[in-house]
Amino acid sequence: MFTKQDPMRRVVYSLVPLFLWSVYLFGWRVVALTAFVALLGILTEYVGERQKNKKVTEAALVTSALFALSLPPAVPFWVAGVGIIFAILFGKEAYGGFGRNVYNPAITGRTFAYISFPLMMQTTWMLPTSFGTLGVNRLIPGNTIYEAIFMLVLVSIAFLVITRTQGKLKSAFITASIAILITVAFYVTMAYSFPFVKGHGNGLSEVDVVAMATPIEVFRGLAVQNNWHQTVSLFGIPIQLDQNNPLALFFGIRVGAMGEGSIFLIILAAIYLLWTKTANWRPMLWTFLSALVFTAIFYFTGLMDSRFPLFAATRLHSDLSAQIIDILSFLMAGSLIYAAVFMSTDPVTSPRKAWSMFAYGTVIGGVTIVIRVFAGFPEGVSFAILAANTFASIFDEILPGGKKKGKKKIVPAAEGAAS
Repeated sequence: MFTKQDPMRRVVYSLVPLFLWSVYLFGWRVVALTAFVALLGILTEYVGERQKNKKVTEAALVTSALFALSLPPAVPFWVAGVGIIFAILFGKEAYGGFGRNVYNPAITGRTFAYISFPLMMQTTWMLPTSFGTLGVNRLIPGNTIYEAIFMLVLVSIAFLVITRTQGKLKSAFITASIAILITVAFYVTMAYSFPFVKGHGNGLSEVDVVAMATPIEVFRGLAVQNNWHQTVSLFGIPIQLDQNNPLALFFGIRVGAMGEGSIFLIILAAIYLLWTKTANWRPMLWTFLSALVFTAIFYFTGLMDSRFPLFAATRLHSDLSAQIIDILSFLMAGSLIYAAVFMSTDPVTSPRKAWSMFAYGTVIGGVTIVIRVFAGFPEGVSFAILAANTFASIFDEILPGGKKKGKKKIVPAAEGAAS
């Protein structure tokens, strides 16, 4: 079923520690959501490639893993499903399959889900640590355990039926549709017949949900405005999430997406990818440095003061060390470093010249910070990567840097890094 791709496997290996740490922070839902996204992502590529008598590339695993780990841990399964289908179908297959896509598929799917379902992508957070036992956002309808079982059964039925028909897609879709309708009917019957199925499966109040703030929102003062004070425990050490402690941000003890917060593991993954020559260091470095430069400029000129009043207080009344901590903490918040390591290094959608990579990384880092500071979105890295993808080939054409290397042949096993 799969075309072997060693570089893609190495990317998946680098994501395993992030996945395991996320399981510790958010519990079983990380496992269920990742399995659901992977099954649906592989199935979508299988349907697209089967028409061309080709196998699924292992890049589908990378896309699914990167997409899943970029999601809020309590996001509804159907939202994640729509996102990964869009990622594979329109981010990759619409361009002809692996190696021909213009935009990073994982970012394409996440951006589509973010724009289409903003409330569900910005409010479905969980409090970290203790294997997710501290609570799930109550905006999710129904009991989350039954939602997970239902959606996993649903996609598993579709996966088994379609892949076992060996290309007889018409009969496969008919059979899968019947099986899915029976499963839906069973679930609806259960939901309306038994209160324990349709009840909420967590202990958070509506106030907790509204006030739950991501690190960037904490920097904006929203935690103070909503009077949100939350303390969690990591190995017995109390950590206040509303204070954005730099060490807590570094270790991912924060409200946010499943895999974006564990900075220490992302750095280890970057070292592994560079050591195995799976990824290029230039996009990683330029993305981070450009974000650092833009943040420092906006911080010290006071352009961030109205948007981030907490920074204004530190800048005006603290020493340089506190100001540096502010800047580094701001860079660790959100998904910038996660995207710099795993998304900017995609060899298919990034440029190939050294100077082009400098421009490419500058666009990603700079646009991310500009959106954070001046736009209405809380995070801008997805839009920044899509913008950089758009200009990647142009950078190779107009910028110096030696003779441009030819486009890699579309031989999946020869490609590297995340797709």
